[in-house]
Amino acid sequence: MMRQVKKTLVLGLGGAALLLSGLVMAGGAESMTPMPANLSATAALRDAAGEVRGAATFEQAGMGVRVTVNVSGLNPGMHGLHVHEFGRCTPGVDPAENKVVPFGGAGGHFDPGHSKNHDGPDAGNKYGHGGDLPMLEVSADGTGKATFTTSKLSLTGMNGVLNRSIVIHTGMDDYKSDPSGKSGARERCGVILRNNFTARDYPLPDPQSFPEGVAYDTSKGVIYTGSAANGNIYAINATTGATSLFSEGGAKGRSTALGLKVDAQGRLWVAGGATGAINILSKDGAPIATLMTPPSPNPYLNDLIPTSDGSVYVTDSTRPVIWRVRDMKVEPWLNLGGTPIKYGPGINLNGIVATPDGRYLLSIQLNTGELWRIDTRTKAVRKVMAGLKNGDGLLLDGQTLYVARNADGVVSKVSLGADYGSGTLVMEEPLTGLKFPTTLARVDGDVVVTQGQLDKLQGGIPETPFKLTRFKMF
Repeated sequence: MMRQVKKTLVLGLGGAALLLSGLVMAGGAESMTPMPANLSATAALRDAAGEVRGAATFEQAGMGVRVTVNVSGLNPGMHGLHVHEFGRCTPGVDPAENKVVPFGGAGGHFDPGHSKNHDGPDAGNKYGHGGDLPMLEVSADGTGKATFTTSKLSLTGMNGVLNRSIVIHTGMDDYKSDPSGKSGARERCGVILRNNFTARDYPLPDPQSFPEGVAYDTSKGVIYTGSAANGNIYAINATTGATSLFSEGGAKGRSTALGLKVDAQGRLWVAGGATGAINILSKDGAPIATLMTPPSPNPYLNDLIPTSDGSVYVTDSTRPVIWRVRDMKVEPWLNLGGTPIKYGPGINLNGIVATPDGRYLLSIQLNTGELWRIDTRTKAVRKVMAGLKNGDGLLLDGQTLYVARNADGVVSKVSLGADYGSGTLVMEEPLTGLKFPTTLARVDGDVVVTQGQLDKLQGGIPETPFKLTRFKMF
């Protein structure tokens, strides 16, 4: 459909009671899903000298967010108010001016709909930035207050603003001029931090790492993560966070490292994506073997799982087959063409896990959101549930399944039936603001998730340093 005609819309506290005390209606709102109770966040608003001169609060309200802004020390009048892409209130280059400016580190406007367009606070996110908010009106004494609810933003899901920033500008917003409505310099900034939640980050040294896979070696206390961009594999001390290069990309043709798993012998298995290869590394990172799937168009080995009988099962996201490795030989174990799993455009089967006895495999189909159970004895396939679109990596803990849902920016918790043949979505957890989470690993009683930012791999500016995030199981 054609894009809606942009309107000039100037709204402040005095003339926009509908927007500032009610709901800012905008397209692209998400359906209701289970989420943590009392989900809220706060941003301390600082001036360029670092002094706190106000605060903004965010409370989840149905499909939207209720925002309250209080600030002091500003010039009277109307001020542009926006949510920006990155959680950094540091100096940085403003692309519009091509020079370093205060709070330039916050990046451009948050644009979950990829509209690449500045618009008003009532525009749907596919037509305008999600971060385009109602203006802040400052009174003669230099104080300003605004309260509004908007469906353009959320604290969870694709429109999630956790660990992004809110910025107040010096002038009014014309709600039409790209990139920021001619609203002037950035004069207040605050990082939007979730209230009452603790998580630990493991930063990575490579500014182009785009971490995809993650695995944990319990005997060494080491977390492994692999790069989707260059195939590097890093080892992270789970206690200290010290990081080293475990295996350099390019070894044995490994140009990418997607799903990772550690087997019972401590060997690291690596799914090689479009290379069609499976790499096996020793405990010290030395290559043991490179196993190639048969040549065919468009391979994409995405994830793998060792089982108790010594087999390793591998998903292929573009070819409708599940591969199996036995005795260092790879074979097409299950042709999916005759099963209920129907392949379509995009990424199909992705993350895979196995029950402790190896009887069942569970795999998520990213493009349809369907979770499947595969019987390793009979090869029977059963749909467990739907509704997990963008499901990527999986982690099985008893009858609980955790699903990293990359573009949705959440980890979903699913309660499985006793036979793993049914599932119920219990919660969608955004942590402290996930950036395209891809895979999961258990570390003692915690979960580690990669923040892969793969949506920026083919273009765009990722937030660096790349990181993994560790949090308590929920």
